[in-house]
Amino acid sequence: MNLDKAPIIIFAFNRPLSLKSLIRSLLTNPEIVESHLYVFIDGPRSEEEKCAVNEVYNFTSSITGFKSITISLGNKNKGLGPSVIEGVTEVINKHGKAIILEDDLILQPNFLKFMNEGLACFENIKDVFSICGYSNKIKIPVGYEYDSYFCTRSSSWGWGTWRDRWDTVKWNFENLNEYNHLKKQFNRWGGSDCFGMLQDCISGKNKSWAIRFCFAQFLQEKVSLFPTKSLVINDGFDGNGSNCKKWSRFKYELMSQEKISFRFPKRLKIDKQIYLSAMRYHSFLSRVKSRFMYIITNLK
Repeated sequence: MNLDKAPIIIFAFNRPLSLKSLIRSLLTNPEIVESHLYVFIDGPRSEEEKCAVNEVYNFTSSITGFKSITISLGNKNKGLGPSVIEGVTEVINKHGKAIILEDDLILQPNFLKFMNEGLACFENIKDVFSICGYSNKIKIPVGYEYDSYFCTRSSSWGWGTWRDRWDTVKWNFENLNEYNHLKKQFNRWGGSDCFGMLQDCISGKNKSWAIRFCFAQFLQEKVSLFPTKSLVINDGFDGNGSNCKKWSRFKYELMSQEKISFRFPKRLKIDKQIYLSAMRYHSFLSRVKSRFMYIITNLK
């Protein structure tokens, strides 16, 4: 079991206030003094964005408290998907594991403890594909004795993985035809939007790294570990992020900040009741309601 603290990777762009909030929350985690921090800042898309991107870069020079800090500023805009794939690959090849954050997240003070304990505990259990710090609000069965659970679809809102899992992901697809027969299975596995997002990614309509990561997990029939209550708030539903809207169908409950030990399931088994509760956020009806609320919100 590798007890070294996993390096932390942050992907930032043109939102200095969001990054400052993330860093403030990260600094409440005592594990930072033993953690290497890597910050990847994507380049501006236009002259108008240079000021905000430079402000983000200038702020990063004031960050302290970590074991080491490495800052990378892009000279052109890659987009989030390519940035994550390149940045995670670079760091995880060096350290063997990593915790990955985007700049619109707010973390609980025990986030890093959960992540590092999960990464250490399940490092050699290859059927676990990732450790996730965010959890939707779910219904926990009476008598359930753990404060974490296994589920299928990974979450990209504060997560971690290992090099040997990351290296199995296929990032480039020639076409979707060879996978069309898996449409129903993939959607049943991870939610009604899964295959559509993969299709859009392959056709070039999006550059999502996350759906490709999930597809690799689906093909390998592996699971992810989640806390029963969230250790992360996604603060990006303000309309300013590249991939987040002004309204979210996702609801959460925060885990107590005082919780300093975590009970992981002893068996690699998905609890059916928890699975159904978690997957309802990705149902077709939930997505239709979400789309309607998004339209109404933008009319205000």
